[in-house]
Amino acid sequence: MQTSSTTSETTIATESELRPSRWFWLGMLFSLAAVGGVAYLQYARVDEARHGRYSPVGAPPIIASLPNFAMTERNGKTVTLDDLKGRIWIADFIFTTCGGPCPIMTSRLGDFMQTIKEQNIPRVSAVSFTVDPHTDTPEVLREYATMKLADDFDWLFLTGDEAAIYDLSVKGFMLTAQKGDEEHSVDHSPRFVLVDQKGRIRGYYEVVTNEEILAMEPGRFIGEPMNPDTKAQLLKDIMTLLREEAQGR
Repeated sequence: MQTSSTTSETTIATESELRPSRWFWLGMLFSLAAVGGVAYLQYARVDEARHGRYSPVGAPPIIASLPNFAMTERNGKTVTLDDLKGRIWIADFIFTTCGGPCPIMTSRLGDFMQTIKEQNIPRVSAVSFTVDPHTDTPEVLREYATMKLADDFDWLFLTGDEAAIYDLSVKGFMLTAQKGDEEHSVDHSPRFVLVDQKGRIRGYYEVVTNEEILAMEPGRFIGEPMNPDTKAQLLKDIMTLLREEAQGR
């Protein structure tokens, strides 16, 4: 009887020792809160940048570093993030059969690249990712680029694996990209993203407003240029990044 009692007490003591203490649970809660706080601050930082709530004074903020990627350009060559290092680039996500904001975005990016060319600003590229790679093969993108007069500029049109493109848009650029309904085959962001020479996101620019999208009539293209204030801010931020590089920052 004595042996049985001792064994039972030993078992209870062992179970008690193995059971997490309240300090353990408090520590877990604190860790989760800290991780959640960091995630919220990162989201808030990106959200503020996307909506232009950062002060236009000073250098554009370092928002996030892009993950590496490998996509196929319209000329058939593979393009990675490392290939773009050392250059400033403006990214957007479009698809060639889009009847919504894409034609406006492409037109306005072309107009912006013309300004870059006229002002002789060095090492600035445009990079358009398709969100409909099943349709937008390199051949299709090549025809689209020629039709949009993009061959006159340093402008890449990239396609690749659909899941990789969506993952890059959502997790890398932190922009919407998902399958839509029959009316909108792909939902994607109508913003431009400024990427610096080290592959870091430095700004978001609303180049097609919700009001413009809602005002669009089927088959009718809105040909107005980019908002001059948005264009001026993007140019200013690019010049700031060039100065940073010259200063070794």
